[in-house]
Amino acid sequence: MGKTIIEKTVNEVKIMLLSLSFISRIPVRLPGKMTVTDGDIKACVRYFSLIGYIPGLTFALGRTTHNTIFYLTSIAIAFWLFDLFHFDGLLDTFDGFFNQGTKEKRLQIMSYGNVGPFAVFFGMLYMISFWEIFKIAPPINFIYASVFGRLSMTTLLHISRPSKEEGLGAFLYPTSKINLIISFLWTMPLLFIKPYHFIIAFVVSQLTALSMKYISEKKISGVTGDVLGATSLLGQIFVLVGLSLFCN
Repeated sequence: MGKTIIEKTVNEVKIMLLSLSFISRIPVRLPGKMTVTDGDIKACVRYFSLIGYIPGLTFALGRTTHNTIFYLTSIAIAFWLFDLFHFDGLLDTFDGFFNQGTKEKRLQIMSYGNVGPFAVFFGMLYMISFWEIFKIAPPINFIYASVFGRLSMTTLLHISRPSKEEGLGAFLYPTSKINLIISFLWTMPLLFIKPYHFIIAFVVSQLTALSMKYISEKKISGVTGDVLGATSLLGQIFVLVGLSLFCN
């Protein structure tokens, strides 16, 4: 016997809350009688782009103040709650991908999580670039960047394969195409606000996902959880750059 509409709705709310807990530091406690399956975890990727509205609005609110203290406060809150563990993945990806060793050596470096010279240099470059863009970009751009940055992560999940048989990245594979479609649908409200922004953000986010797939296949024969997190942040800043170049 199939599930009723109410049961399906409750299940979707559960998956959305799982998604929030999966890609943020916001504590989420499900009712004790709710069971969580592997399928629920894999399905939570469909809400990644929806969750992106929260850090995007946080950045945007800080940017509207025209005050450096509030700029820094909004960046600190959004990164603490949503982007810091993606930033950790970004640093590990820099250290691993720029190493001249074998695939196995790169994966070993990424799994250790120690901060090496490539991570320090390119991590600083990322934050300086983000700060410089933050000071000049319109607040609305940060909502597009956060939402489409997370869409690039979901796209990468659908067009790639795991580099390892275990770990966070491998746990999300395989994922159904319906999750990518739903994730894309969450971006649609942005189409009606600024259509040209939407087109630029969509194209840049998909190019980011395709580029990360190509580079990651070449470097470590697949994708890890670190690479997924790095893709979200790279997609975010590339969308900001794209919007700054073509929409302002």
